[in-house]
Amino acid sequence: MARLGLLLLGGFQARLDTGQALGLPTKKAQALLTYLAIPLGRPHPRDKLAALLWGGIREESARASLRQALFAIRKALGEKKPPALMLEGETLALNRSVVDVDVAAFEGLVAEGTPEALAKAAALYQGDLLAGFAVDEPPFEEWLVTERERLRELASEGLAKLLAHQRKAGAGEAGVQTALKLLSLDPLQEPVHRALMRLHAEQGRR
Repeated sequence: MARLGLLLLGGFQARLDTGQALGLPTKKAQALLTYLAIPLGRPHPRDKLAALLWGGIREESARASLRQALFAIRKALGEKKPPALMLEGETLALNRSVVDVDVAAFEGLVAEGTPEALAKAAALYQGDLLAGFAVDEPPFEEWLVTERERLRELASEGLAKLLAHQRKAGAGEAGVQTALKLLSLDPLQEPVHRALMRLHAEQGRR
């Protein structure tokens, strides 16, 4: 069973489990896949997707553009069974059984909350959702900004919990790296600056 993997934290990568990169011709095709992936498996009406990414043109033309993007995605995916992209009537969804998304894995690991899970979540968070990516469509950009902020806050929450676990366990070097990553998300966190200074001091005494 061929799987599709989407790496969306820090940029956009789409690969089949063979290692082959998914060649998508336009940024809007990438944006469409991303929107369908968060949350993974949720069905979306075609008219909503057309308005999201082709809102500045007539509805008929927007739906035609959506069909073209879907054709490009399906062509890139090939004839896989079961299909990664499910089209049912007037709705579209990604198939949870054959699609892996780093965002979903990240959210699950933070929710799990164990030190091991939080460390894996920290490794998965390679940057903002679709970092450096933009399409000139206000509805999509508004959604993207909201999701970026939500995931950034979730990353900060997970890193803060991981740092607390590491300090309690005396994992100084790992704690330094976690604190630095936390400060890269929010440089104004004074408690984290103080924790980092203490960690450096503890490292220097060893």
